[in-house]
Amino acid sequence: MRLHDKETKARSRGGLDDRFIFLTMATLAVLVVPSEAVFTKVGMAGMPFLKIGVGRCTGMGEAFVAVADDASAAYWNPAGLALVQRRQAIVNHIDWIADVNHEYIVGVVPTRAGSIGLAVTALNHGTFEETTIDEPQGTGATFSARDIALGLSYARMFTDKLAFGLSAKAVSEQIWNVAASGLAFDFGVHYNTGWQNLRLGMAIANFGPDLKFSGGLLDFTHDPGYEWPWTRERLPGSYLTETFPLPVTFRFGLAYDLFRRDASYLTAALDLNHFNDVNEKVNLGLEYCIKPVWLRVGYVLNADAEYAREVGLSTGLSAGLGLRVRPAEAIGLGVDYGYRNLGRLGMSHRLSLAVEL
Repeated sequence: MRLHDKETKARSRGGLDDRFIFLTMATLAVLVVPSEAVFTKVGMAGMPFLKIGVGRCTGMGEAFVAVADDASAAYWNPAGLALVQRRQAIVNHIDWIADVNHEYIVGVVPTRAGSIGLAVTALNHGTFEETTIDEPQGTGATFSARDIALGLSYARMFTDKLAFGLSAKAVSEQIWNVAASGLAFDFGVHYNTGWQNLRLGMAIANFGPDLKFSGGLLDFTHDPGYEWPWTRERLPGSYLTETFPLPVTFRFGLAYDLFRRDASYLTAALDLNHFNDVNEKVNLGLEYCIKPVWLRVGYVLNADAEYAREVGLSTGLSAGLGLRVRPAEAIGLGVDYGYRNLGRLGMSHRLSLAVEL
């Protein structure tokens, strides 16, 4: 009788897990999939720096939502933070296009109540020279632009196979003294099927209200042109700005170990990405480990075949390598390098440093 009760409870718990996963997938799909569109939304979302990938997976085609097993999961799939067993920090630098640099720092601390992560993203655009219609060669004044995001994440294992995570982010974009800021949220689910270490991952990123710019440069005064005896005082005014959406991204991915041994493994990963402002993309990646060396290769495939041919089929190629050492039993160190072919924008180089305690 007791054995029968245990089996019944196990089946019930398994059914509950399956229903939870299905409900989560359906909810994320409803949130992201837009209604029938009558025009293209390419380039309509703001703060595109939130879509710049980070971490070691940039060398494997950014196919990571179902892998998500280190601190960079705070970006790709916050549920993956629950898989991190020890305190970990990652510092990531990206040599982005032109003279733009992208910096990302993330740390995660596992606790009995779940894993807590803190991440900071900064995009530095450098310094620009002011030009006007009257002085197209420059006025001598300069200004700068920057993007910043500060995120707090929480993840927890609900069962030995199912994890759920979420992140709340304060985001800001500033050009001179005109800025837009607000809140964005990420949600993620990670599920290990238990069969050949096949993993499923789903995440929705940058979900939040529309934003708009405001600031001193939008203020002006207007001469009404009144004649005596009315006043000719200039009237204060401010330009109105349109609201814009955040770059919402929905990711669904699979990860599968083609083989795994004590000192080596080969993982294949596939991500399907839906964006609210650009074409869908399919990310493919391989990661091969023969300790202490990691090798990675990947490709980002644009779903628009005509566009992919225009920018060149080599656009989207990526590769990388990594090294892991443990100078002491309680300390682990890692370094990862990756590059991504951005087509007409050139090559992008990425470097990550990781510390595990």
